[in-house]
Amino acid sequence: MYSSTQTLPFHPQFYEGYFSPWINDEFKATNKLTLTFGLRFDYQRARTESQNRYSTFDPNAPNPGADRRPGAVIFAGHCSGCVGRNTFENPDHSAWGPRLGFAYRVNDKTAVRGGYGMYYSGISFAQFQGDPTMGYNSNPTVPNISNGFSPAFSFDQGFPATSAACPGGLASSPCILQPPFIDPTFANGTSPLAVAKNGLTLPRYQNWSLTFEREIVKNMRLDVSYIANRGTRLTAPWQAMGIYGNMNDPRVLSLGTTVLSSSCNSGALTNGACAGGVVPLPYSTFNGTVAQALRLYPQYQNIVWRDVPLGSSMYNALELVLEQRVSHGLQFRVAYTYSKLYNDGSETGQSGDGRNVRIQNPACPHKCEWGLSDDDTPHVFIVAYTWEIPGAKKFTGAAGALLGGWNFGGVLRYESGRPLNINMDNGTYGGILFNPQRRPDRVKGASAYAKQVGSFYNPLAQNYFNTAGWSDPGVNPFGNAPRADGTARGFPTYNEDLSLFKVFNLTEQLKMRFESQFGNIFNRTDFCNPSTFWDGSSSTFGSVGTQCNYPRSIQFALKFSY
Repeated sequence: MYSSTQTLPFHPQFYEGYFSPWINDEFKATNKLTLTFGLRFDYQRARTESQNRYSTFDPNAPNPGADRRPGAVIFAGHCSGCVGRNTFENPDHSAWGPRLGFAYRVNDKTAVRGGYGMYYSGISFAQFQGDPTMGYNSNPTVPNISNGFSPAFSFDQGFPATSAACPGGLASSPCILQPPFIDPTFANGTSPLAVAKNGLTLPRYQNWSLTFEREIVKNMRLDVSYIANRGTRLTAPWQAMGIYGNMNDPRVLSLGTTVLSSSCNSGALTNGACAGGVVPLPYSTFNGTVAQALRLYPQYQNIVWRDVPLGSSMYNALELVLEQRVSHGLQFRVAYTYSKLYNDGSETGQSGDGRNVRIQNPACPHKCEWGLSDDDTPHVFIVAYTWEIPGAKKFTGAAGALLGGWNFGGVLRYESGRPLNINMDNGTYGGILFNPQRRPDRVKGASAYAKQVGSFYNPLAQNYFNTAGWSDPGVNPFGNAPRADGTARGFPTYNEDLSLFKVFNLTEQLKMRFESQFGNIFNRTDFCNPSTFWDGSSSTFGSVGTQCNYPRSIQFALKFSY
């Protein structure tokens, strides 16, 4: 073997805590008016690691590997080279949540209800981009010093010794360095994880609603509600940091793509600067493009910030609910919701979720991204019902036992398609601005869809989108297509689930329940979202690859209880 690569076991143990004391009171102000008051305080402790194996990128720490430019890795704890504290976060003390509600009885058949509340949620520590433990884990390689004539090392002689520096050089002594690496330059040239100091600023949700409730007939009522939710301080992905996520300001484009793509190192300088003396060398050992030299932290690639409280959202909805309590064996609930959901791209807060890597303009990561959410479904119609089939009173004896008591129920759901993200090749601009996405221009007045509304769609023979609905923005690095396009939605969802069951009383103690369930009983096909990558001519744009729901399923169950 020519070398031996090891995986050193590393199991960090982080501690965190969450507290949420609250008080609530309800009293009847008059015989018609009831008021509810409440107050809650949410608090999440700063996270610590059992052995202080915790590190982060600090934008202000001097980096010795970059001529002490700001931006280096720092380490928790009290060791030599550590910062002298065991956490990098400042807990939030502003998460106070007042609540107020009322219910007013207009008359025996009419009531008005409403309320306002401020709510918070905890911050998830487990994220797709990994734990902030730079410098504490390693996958070292033991070199082979015999050019492959003998093993790199033998297990019966033990693992190669650890030393501060391999004596005689790696060519003559098979040894490795083991973590921890308490070195501020440890992540130079990579994408370090950064723990935001305000990362424990808890997401805030303000909810308010007003409901008019009316009894139409006995056991049946109609609710008409306005419901709203305003989200602020939402956990956003690191891309929402824009320039502070180490993307370039679009103003650098004034230098031209040729200059920005050219080399910038000690061998390509004019008068001590890159690109004919235009851009200073960021530090003496820098080696990269001019675009890289212009980054806020040229010694790094992306800065992967965790838990930045920058996101916001707004939800407004009109909800109609017709509900019948059990009458003649039948109860049902019919609901229709018309809504709009907007946000600035903070769909989940998790950077590994592809829905979040859509920032176009690094200098405008919020205002320019504000628009419809990926989860916007303006129309949702739901029917849920159960019906005890008549029969027990019409038949007696064995016939009544067999035919009576059957229950038939189901849930029907129909909702609009969700808006889609139409994007294109980021090309040269992606390697200059280091932004994750470029979008085309939306052609005003052009239909987004290739198929006619209401016509049969065959994914094997038709593309879903009309390619001419978008155009190339040309020299403009940013297209005007929105992040989530409400005029280019995915497929709507139609689904019907039914069930039929009956309980047979075999003896006084023994009962048997027979049930049959029918999922997607009409065997509807819900296609997955079409391809949203536009290049002006590709036949894959708008193509559909597979089905995203389950076909019809039928199952039977028999249960005995005693």
